[in-house]
Amino acid sequence: MNPETNRFEKLTPEMENQQSQMKDLLCKLQNSSVTGLLRPDGSPVPKTWTVFSLGELVEIKGYTFRVAYIGETSILFEPIGIPILEPK
Repeated sequence: MNPETNRFEKLTPEMENQQSQMKDLLCKLQNSSVTGLLRPDGSPVPKTWTVFSLGELVEIKGYTFRVAYIGETSILFEPIGIPILEPK
């Protein structure tokens, strides 16, 4: 998630870009701290960004969810299993 725009961006592994862009990106990668992922415009993803992937399991307030859909402005979490409640 891009914290500046509060929107989700589709990220791609570095190796999927064209070779001509790789030279420019390698210079950027050497000079910055990145996650190894690229934004749609080819710039590196900062380590401070939260990154979600489809099928990933996420725990929210004691419940486990699976990431089912990621759009530009929304994300869909599907509940997985029954929550384990501690005795009171």
